[in-house]
Amino acid sequence: MAPGPMNRGKTGVLHVHSTYSRDGRDPPEKLREFALARGIGFVGLTDHAEDLSPDRFERLADHCRAVSDDRVLILPGLEYRFAGHDGLHLLAIGLRRWIAPATPAEFAREVPAAAGFTIMAHPVLHRYRIPDEVAAAIDAIEVWNAAYNTRYLPDPRALRLLGRVRRRRPEVVGIAGLDQHDSRNDRETRVVLFDPDAPDPLAELRAGRFYNRGRTMRFSSRGAFGPLALAGLTVLRGCLDAANAAHERLSPLLAARAGRRGGAEPSP
Repeated sequence: MAPGPMNRGKTGVLHVHSTYSRDGRDPPEKLREFALARGIGFVGLTDHAEDLSPDRFERLADHCRAVSDDRVLILPGLEYRFAGHDGLHLLAIGLRRWIAPATPAEFAREVPAAAGFTIMAHPVLHRYRIPDEVAAAIDAIEVWNAAYNTRYLPDPRALRLLGRVRRRRPEVVGIAGLDQHDSRNDRETRVVLFDPDAPDPLAELRAGRFYNRGRTMRFSSRGAFGPLALAGLTVLRGCLDAANAAHERLSPLLAARAGRRGGAEPSP
């Protein structure tokens, strides 16, 4: 569990898409309303880089500044994908200028100086592999993606990946992300800063002065689960994944059965 006070801190959400992404439903104004309604102090956007251009990114940055104030900070950011690296998605939050890295190595060289916080997103999609140059440059690994890992439990294999990276770079932190495209479906993962008055939330995240919180648990930026706790989480994760898979298989059958009943002729 995370050290420090658990009942204080500025709450934030990360890995959020706006209407600047082709699949985002929420303009920055609506994300501000979403944040205010839930006591969220900062929102880290990660719009799809391939959907933007230099001019459109400038509009996004201006838009974020226009809807931000001392109650809610909307931070512009991009999600990068790379040809030949299926499933490797890298996030740059608090991006101060347009950059367009074409390879993971270019991301590692260019983005840290241009962004406030960098994350390897949902490692499950890249089969928990991380290029050496990325591991040497990023600030965080997303160990709980509420879309791919569900809102209920973090990903034990991502936590193990974090542990391997931290053996070489102990400053790398584990992060919970929403991967949100529609604020009507709030999956409830949060990051909570220990200092509620910190002027730069991304600096606090880089320093590890926060904890992750979801519907079922909270844990530190170090992702420090002991061997027994991690083994237990792995079992729970397997049970949840099996239940979800069974639900996906049964849902079409139940829907078809309900449809047949609904269309049946009434008895005479």
